[in-house]
Amino acid sequence: MKHAQTIAMARGLLAEGRAAEVARMVTPLLTPVPSNYPFDRDPSPLLLRSLLARVRLLRHGDARQVLALLAPFEPLLTHDAVDANARAEVALWLGWAHAWQDEATYNDARALNLLDRADRLFRTALNAQGRCWTLIGQAQAYFTIDEYQLMLQALDEATALSETLQDPQASLWIHDLTITGARFLGRYAQAQAHIDRLQELGRRYDDALARGRAHAYQASLYFDLGRSPERIIEQAQAAEAILTRDIAMAGYPLLAAYRSHIRALIRRGDLTEADQLIDRALETLGDVPAAPGHILTQRARLEMIRGHLDRAQDLVDRILSRMHRLQHRLLASSVAMVRSRLFECQHQPERAREWAARAYRSARETGHNGQQLHALLHQARLCTILNEAVEARRLLRESEQYSAYFSVLPFAALRFHTMGRLALLNEAPGEARAYFAQALSAYSLIGDVYHTARLQLELARVERTQNPVQSRPLLDAALLTFSQVQARPDLEAASALLEAWPTEARGAGETLEPSLGASLARAAISVELVAETWLQAAERLLPGRWLGIYRHHESGTWSRVHEHGQPPARIAFPDPTVAEARTDDLCWIRLREHPGPVFYFCVTGTPGEDPARDVAFARLKPWVPVATLALDHALLRAERLTDAPTPDTRDEGLPEIPLKDFVFASAAMRTVVHQIHRIRASHSPVLITGESGTGKELIARAVYATSERKKAPFLAFNCSTVPHELFDSHLFGHEKGSFTGASRAHPGVIRSADGGTLFLDEIGDLPLDVQPKLLRFLQEGEIFPLGAKRPVQVNVRIIAATNQDLEASIREGRFREDLYYRLNVIPIRVPALRERREEIPLLVRQFLSALQPPGAPLTSITNRALDALLRYDWPGNVRQLRNEVERALIYAGSEPAPMIDLEDLSAPIVEAAGASASLPATHAQILHPEHNLEDILAKTERSLIEQVLSQTGGHVTTSADMLGLTRQGLYKKMKRLGVDATQFQKRGARSASDSLLHLN
Repeated sequence: MKHAQTIAMARGLLAEGRAAEVARMVTPLLTPVPSNYPFDRDPSPLLLRSLLARVRLLRHGDARQVLALLAPFEPLLTHDAVDANARAEVALWLGWAHAWQDEATYNDARALNLLDRADRLFRTALNAQGRCWTLIGQAQAYFTIDEYQLMLQALDEATALSETLQDPQASLWIHDLTITGARFLGRYAQAQAHIDRLQELGRRYDDALARGRAHAYQASLYFDLGRSPERIIEQAQAAEAILTRDIAMAGYPLLAAYRSHIRALIRRGDLTEADQLIDRALETLGDVPAAPGHILTQRARLEMIRGHLDRAQDLVDRILSRMHRLQHRLLASSVAMVRSRLFECQHQPERAREWAARAYRSARETGHNGQQLHALLHQARLCTILNEAVEARRLLRESEQYSAYFSVLPFAALRFHTMGRLALLNEAPGEARAYFAQALSAYSLIGDVYHTARLQLELARVERTQNPVQSRPLLDAALLTFSQVQARPDLEAASALLEAWPTEARGAGETLEPSLGASLARAAISVELVAETWLQAAERLLPGRWLGIYRHHESGTWSRVHEHGQPPARIAFPDPTVAEARTDDLCWIRLREHPGPVFYFCVTGTPGEDPARDVAFARLKPWVPVATLALDHALLRAERLTDAPTPDTRDEGLPEIPLKDFVFASAAMRTVVHQIHRIRASHSPVLITGESGTGKELIARAVYATSERKKAPFLAFNCSTVPHELFDSHLFGHEKGSFTGASRAHPGVIRSADGGTLFLDEIGDLPLDVQPKLLRFLQEGEIFPLGAKRPVQVNVRIIAATNQDLEASIREGRFREDLYYRLNVIPIRVPALRERREEIPLLVRQFLSALQPPGAPLTSITNRALDALLRYDWPGNVRQLRNEVERALIYAGSEPAPMIDLEDLSAPIVEAAGASASLPATHAQILHPEHNLEDILAKTERSLIEQVLSQTGGHVTTSADMLGLTRQGLYKKMKRLGVDATQFQKRGARSASDSLLHLN
């Protein structure tokens, strides 16, 4: 093969990042290729052009030049006589070019098809490096269509391959892409680790672009986590200084830097500076396709704060009319949220809610968990404006599936604000005031001056009639902020409230706070919020002093969590093994000890005697155990959010659940499985929620089977089936003769499960008088059996389950709030069967096998009967499906073989099947027991998918909607079944309406 030595040398130079040398070496060798060139004997022209294509794309961002280099040779991809590596290289970089964010070359379906072809060819050639770059290309393609789960899955595989290669450039791209995917899925610790690695590699290889991208991603991550605007701006400016030198390659990272910078300025209240930066960003990013929509969305938010609603409306209309088809779903969600807030400002809450629901649907299509949570909480708040308390509570319950995010301050603020509005609607001003105070703390911590002022105004409204003197400072502070940021509508509202203020309330005083215990319980979703709550209480007792919360790490270092006031010039830290200490003029109290991080509260004082400090400490010390519990809860929430995926997974990238009857196939249940696996080392209580019949006990057994207690006992106790008078005895046990009829001692289920796990089903039916005893056990690890003279220590993990709304039960006085917090350390929501229909065939097969009499031939089911089961909504969930299969077995025909057909099913299920009920069952439609069910269904799936793709011109999103699938699910099925969407595409079939995602 000609040029073999040059090609080998060029590959080595590319691995070292010396792309310019490769271009100079390869370009003179690219002579015209005759039409009859023998590529089967010498594929070097393909390899040389592929090398140059890589340089043109990855160092210059020129996807159009890549197509010019390689598109003429695309027909060779099907020629088996040509070297597999050469064909794979052509497919690889053509796929990259079609995945690149360039309107002239972008074609997501084509990109994925070419990259899949390249992957197969590289596998055949045993080319690990080629496969690695193919997987990175697939990740890039998935990124442009907002498929972050698939993106990270491809990157995980690429990472495994890159560890055996010497290719720093591949590592740079893996880290780069992983950061965004991890951020969007809420894996913040994973994102930070990859940012650090990207920055390190950028320094090692003197790659300015890598360093600039790392700064841009750091700014975005800081914004997500609610870090101070100053820290965000510092990182964004560093990114802008580097990335603006090469706009063609800066692309999305530079957009991310500008976006974070603008949003940080808005948080800080610098609206004029934000406006100027928007102008500069629009001018700089003119060639980045998705940039105008994202940047103008921020300007629309600015105009709404200022009260310029007409301008905001014009901007939203402009964005929608020019919506770009690249990355449109995430932008669509953001624009829908802006339009929702715009309708709210225009006093049209019904329209506002409609657009908030659209924002949620768009966010669900992307899989962006944070965006989904934001939209849900916004909908819930709008429901409080519409006086729809029941719907608001439902949306808040639905938001609990993202409960790990509540440890992140921006989400904590949104949630507390919404819960405060709901409490006001329920005529509970004290509860509302407590939630508003927590939201105010969260907004203050992240430096969001505008929303801080909004919460000050909300609190002032609540307190105006009860505590006008003490709440007046809140109103004054809000007025000042609204005036400074020129928020005209809010300034008018605050001024109107001031005019209505009681004339006798002229003084200023401290704002009242709820009890410290209740405040700490609510703040237990975030370490920073716990610290702020504690410092607020301490500041009321010790005004004018510096107060701080510090954390001692296992590495021996100290870090500041939060502080009030001006810190001393020198801080001498205490011995972390002592509960109290004095260093210089500082006094320390330990709030949490080992194992894990140690936290201390510190306050300045005067040398020697300090009566004020002593009195304050005496009042604060009884609350230290409550602060410890709050910090434990907050740390656990943060770990659940930031834990990276575990490496011990199955081929599907899913953890193994060691239960024979545990089957799943849906995205909703995959989320549950990942959650179960992440908590396998935990011993904390778990609260499982879900509709009746969803399989909550099976989930509990899965938690147990994957935990460190799997070799110890597992006992189940149903709280709804035990008579009230026997409850105490059954749960906690009794001694002989402790009550009438107790002829012998009984250990109770808690003691019987010692060392293992106790599953408390229907925990909502736990009698109110028994709840304090269970709470004591959860707190102290001890029980008092009836008739016992001393407590008994027991080591049991509690897993509770309910289909009730426990928060409503708390409000109604039927369930203790403190018990709820202790049980809800690790929440798991089990989706209803209608949310995971793809599991119905698996469950049917399992039930047919389990319910068949021993020795009897296995019963089969026709496709039309199975289709009817798939169409039904199953209000009784999995339990109802099992009962239906058991009932149908009784009526199933036995000739020529046992078989369930449509007429054997219940009438409601047959009715739901609609027209399909009239179709005749042919021999080919029957699923015989000796056949593999998935193989038979695969043929039907392929035929149906191809038919729908043909009808939609190969448009994947529309096809997914018609099939009732997510785009991610359809892409997976197409890849598994070998379906190529490009075969069905028509030129020009894409339309602007497709890219708007139902926003118009």
